[in-house]
Amino acid sequence: MPLSDTSFNQIIFVEDDAVFRSTIEKYLQKKGYEVTVAGTAIEFYREFEKEKFALAIIDIRLPDQNGLVLAKYVRANSSARIILMTGDASPDVSIEGYDAGADIFLTKPINFRLLDAALGSLLMRVSEQSTVQTDTVPVKPVNNAYSHFWLLRTEAWELITPCGEKIHLTGREYPFLQALAESPNAQVARTTLLQKLGYPLDEYGNRSLESLIYRLRKKISSNLETPIKTVNGTGYTFTAKIEIEN
Repeated sequence: MPLSDTSFNQIIFVEDDAVFRSTIEKYLQKKGYEVTVAGTAIEFYREFEKEKFALAIIDIRLPDQNGLVLAKYVRANSSARIILMTGDASPDVSIEGYDAGADIFLTKPINFRLLDAALGSLLMRVSEQSTVQTDTVPVKPVNNAYSHFWLLRTEAWELITPCGEKIHLTGREYPFLQALAESPNAQVARTTLLQKLGYPLDEYGNRSLESLIYRLRKKISSNLETPIKTVNGTGYTFTAKIEIEN
């Protein structure tokens, strides 16, 4: 069910196939969503700058720019949820999509019941997030930012640093940190993380995991100094105090 508050009901959809774009647009409007459509990446950027969207639906194959680039832009510049669409159902493409910041990945031909369920879940999460106080989180005064209190917010998919900085997490970054937070100061095996995140247990999966961790460390600190530590090349641990807020 779409949300009644239009601030949580704004969707932007970019797709170069005019017929498919019109079909999805009409379906979403019929469901009660307010939809802005674009046929190219350039149009998407123009529309995205005009107003605040709760959710972006992005086709990966666009004529002027890869949709993964758009997803990264949305993730870096807004709190909008992201659904990626593509006709390529290969695991490699799905992994690239989640690494780019997608919350949900859908393959064509689109199952409309699945699309409707995905929209309902993501927009409800946006609504619930809005009820959480988003100002700076009260934290204990610290001298060393990496040795005291961190907060992992389940509903908002956010990591709050000891200084109160909010870091929005992707669909893979959150479960990675959750796994570490649930085993404080203990090593979580690489194979456990690969399975939890849906990566294959091979060299490609290991590279994908390392890439995710690198980007997450970069989000937290430009010089990569974070409590996320590698343990003997076989696992990872979070060395600072971290709490989970459900």
